[in-house]
Amino acid sequence: MNCSKRSIYSDRQRAIVSYSILCIVVAFTGCSTPVFAQESGTTLEAAIALALERNPSIQVSTLETTRQETLNRASIDIPKTEVSLLYGQYNSIEKRDNNITVSQSIPFPSVFSRQLSLNRAMTEASRYRENISRNDLVFSVREVFNQLLYLKARHRILQQQDSLLGDLAKVAALHYKTGEGTLLAKTSAETQWHELQNQYSRNEADIHIALNRLQLLCQAPAITAIAGDLETSFTALSLDSVSVEQNPSLLYTRQQIEVAQLQKKLETARALPELRLGYFNQTLIGLQTVQGQEQYFGPSKRFQGFQAGIAIPLWYAPHASRIRAASLATDVARKQEETYILALTQQYNQAYQELQKNRNSLEYYRSSALKTADLLTHQSRVAFKSGELDYATLLLNLRQALSIHEGYLSALQQYNQSIIFIHYLNGNKP
Repeated sequence: MNCSKRSIYSDRQRAIVSYSILCIVVAFTGCSTPVFAQESGTTLEAAIALALERNPSIQVSTLETTRQETLNRASIDIPKTEVSLLYGQYNSIEKRDNNITVSQSIPFPSVFSRQLSLNRAMTEASRYRENISRNDLVFSVREVFNQLLYLKARHRILQQQDSLLGDLAKVAALHYKTGEGTLLAKTSAETQWHELQNQYSRNEADIHIALNRLQLLCQAPAITAIAGDLETSFTALSLDSVSVEQNPSLLYTRQQIEVAQLQKKLETARALPELRLGYFNQTLIGLQTVQGQEQYFGPSKRFQGFQAGIAIPLWYAPHASRIRAASLATDVARKQEETYILALTQQYNQAYQELQKNRNSLEYYRSSALKTADLLTHQSRVAFKSGELDYATLLLNLRQALSIHEGYLSALQQYNQSIIFIHYLNGNKP
């Protein structure tokens, strides 16, 4: 009687085990291909627009450009007008004599035009710096958005694996309980499940970290979800017209050459003589000889005249040093341009090779690996149903198929990152 009950009990457990494994296979078969759901949330374009509008670094760059534009109106800077009073016995014994003199220094006229040209060049340089900030910010937003899309897609893959390994761990426990499995198989299944749960937990933490970074870049704490998928979010970034000549950092470096050249011209103009003009109005209290006759002039009688002169720099060494320094600054800017072009070209070549590598990897997954994963899943299901495959081998095959899909997600993320970086080198020009 007891043996009969144990037999019935064992048969029921075997049925439960077989049914559980069958349900696992059926469930896994329905999600064997990667799914890229279009979730509701902030789109990439909306995130970029928010970042460009709210990020403090852009606001600082814009204010700096505005400040430099304001300085353009200070290009014609005439020195202060001097007004002096001379009072006392400067002409005779009379103590009430006074002289009022107004004088003005005027730099050589070319100083004004060259100062204006320099200020305009510096304003243009500020605009390039602003473009650099915008380019860096757009790159950062696209980069973190790509990472979030990858983490979201990986989240779904890990969910599938968690469900699979959890169910198979339970099946392994039932096998061990019925005496049809070993403790090693049970422990192995549980260990793999726990390791997967750890990966799932780390991925969730990575999602929160990336989301916080996106919120910081956009200055928008309200962003709690993103919309889009890995396969389509970056396909609009065409690579047909990529050229490092449009890189804003390179344009800024070239602008620095013009700034240095104009600075040299300004220093040369400042070394030229200055004009000095003046006007005086004074008293000459006392007797004055007028046409051979002495005449008395009181404090109400005033005499006036004009002054004109030229200021020549006798000590030319400081001017020569500033001109030489500006010339050296031009040479430095040219060398910086050469260095930056070389570095930028190398970066572009490396980025393009990286793009080709990731594109080939992506083609491999799309043309071969994903089909192999689907075939592996189908054949494993058929073999298990026919009894040709045990559940341990089934577990190994299904995990391998899921691993292929996870590798495809990683390849897709790296391919998108290559596109994003090349567009960053291009200045994110359409």
